Amino acid sequence: MSEQTSPYTVPVEAIRRSLDGCLRAAAFRRSPKLAAFLTYVVEEELAGRGDAIKAYTIATQALGRADSFDPSNDPSVRVEAGRLRRGLDEVYADEGRCLPVRIQVPVGAYRPSFQLQAVEDDPPPQGVPPAPAPMPAARLLQTAGIPLMPLFETRGQAVLALLLAVIAFLLAVEIALQIYMLAHGPTG
Repeated sequence: MSEQTSPYTVPVEAIRRSLDGCLRAAAFRRSPKLAAFLTYVVEEELAGRGDAIKAYTIATQALGRADSFDPSNDPSVRVEAGRLRRGLDEVYADEGRCLPVRIQVPVGAYRPSFQLQAVEDDPPPQGVPPAPAPMPAARLLQTAGIPLMPLFETRGQAVLALLLAVIAFLLAVEIALQIYMLAHGPTG
């Protein structure tokens, strides 16, 4: 079971590996703004400046907003924080499961927290060699040197492809019915 930890009890190298893994995921590759947001809050926390992570500093130092940014009148940092949380959830639901540390940004705050992830179940009894863990297909392809490319960059593309497939199926059924009707002629 995972336990909540402070950045001082989680190895910094493991946090940085997990940050790098998140940034390589599709959710962050397709949004440089989210990647900058995540990198900023994690690096500030690791540098010991976590108390200074506020909407204003995120906007001006990570998101490229002007010094005149007013977080009380502009909700853009809160909106981006929500997108960041959803992006992290997306990553950790898929390829992020194998990362050593789960990076979280709690609702209502911008300061990240780090949670060690379980990477292995209980060890086998003495004298029993451990069973080889099944290797996920993605990792197997990567170890074989085959680059992985996502089939769709966004959910919208996947939905569009599904709709096109349904339309093609319905057209095929319509054509088959027309052919059937032509071949068998009107009955009566």
